[in-house]
Amino acid sequence: MCLIPAAPPVPLLPRLRADVPEAAARAFLAHLRAQATDRCLILDSTQAPLCLRAAQAAGWHLKEEAVIYATALNAGRWPLDPQARQLTADDVTAPELQGLLSTLDRAALTLPDGWTLVGLPDASGRLAALGATGPGGRPDTAGIDLIGVQPGARGQGLGQRLHAHLLALAAQAFGDHVGGTDAGNHAMRRLFERHGAVLTQQQLIFTLP
Repeated sequence: MCLIPAAPPVPLLPRLRADVPEAAARAFLAHLRAQATDRCLILDSTQAPLCLRAAQAAGWHLKEEAVIYATALNAGRWPLDPQARQLTADDVTAPELQGLLSTLDRAALTLPDGWTLVGLPDASGRLAALGATGPGGRPDTAGIDLIGVQPGARGQGLGQRLHAHLLALAAQAFGDHVGGTDAGNHAMRRLFERHGAVLTQQQLIFTLP
């Protein structure tokens, strides 16, 4: 079964039994393609088998393969980094920060309500890594946006330190963190796993050609 919401931006999230024959899955996904020509399709491992061949045969184009991780924040294993700086709205407009955001392709960054922006300096004292944390949209769940590390400062462990600091901040107000990344982003996946995250979902995200 699948709900087709009235709002086109809402993706299709079908539910299929794990033992559904490939031909039946293909026919169902082809029907969805014909009924909803203005949105994407997400096959989520918690709701349906990831039947890639059936979806492609039904006319869907694979755009992305995502993985979702969950972290229990009550473990309390992440220390606050003493060098981390909590940044204000005034800091965001400063030339140094604007330059870093542009370098990280996030010049248009806007934080949701309740989110905190954090920076981490490199050995010279200049901001080189940015991240943010705040409410994740589910009860008692935090979100984290690891915005990135300046290219010239990568490979020095700044991303790992910043991610740990953001988890420590999130643990002050939330019980869990849920975050995702592209399945091929092995560096981020290693970071999740190093900090105690558990793989909970896989998603295949399709669009129409």
